[in-house]
Amino acid sequence: MLEPAQVGLPLFDEDLEADGAVVERVAALHRRFEGCHGIVVASPEYNGQLPPYLKNLVDWVSRLSHIDPRFDNPFGDRPVLLCSASTGWSGGALAIPHARALFGHLGCAVLGETLCVAHAGKAWTGDGYAFDPFFDELIDQATDRILHWARAFAQRRAEAS
Repeated sequence: MLEPAQVGLPLFDEDLEADGAVVERVAALHRRFEGCHGIVVASPEYNGQLPPYLKNLVDWVSRLSHIDPRFDNPFGDRPVLLCSASTGWSGGALAIPHARALFGHLGCAVLGETLCVAHAGKAWTGDGYAFDPFFDELIDQATDRILHWARAFAQRRAEAS
């Protein structure tokens, strides 16, 4: 899990790429992405868009290979499951195409299915989310699929090393 409070990056600015403290923070986040075999992006939607802190994180981490040649693209070929929620009717579905374009541009293998929760506040029980059995089944299917592709990614990676 990577929570927004754990990121701690300034707004992306190429001028800050020379700041050693910022680059070290980006490198630590890069290592977290590099160490995973799959990515589940679970994000709210604000005004039909991705939250700026998510885009900022991706901008910084994706630039590290341009700053320091010791680092590769940590997103390349990694499977990604996109999930979103909103307090409104869209369930985050308006932001999903933007996320698909972003992660696809970075070379991720973005899964076709997505999980979107409309009126998310109504599904919250205080102890977690409660969904109808149909949506629970969709969650199980999407989880199984991302796990399958993450295992396949890990196996390819192990065979390559």
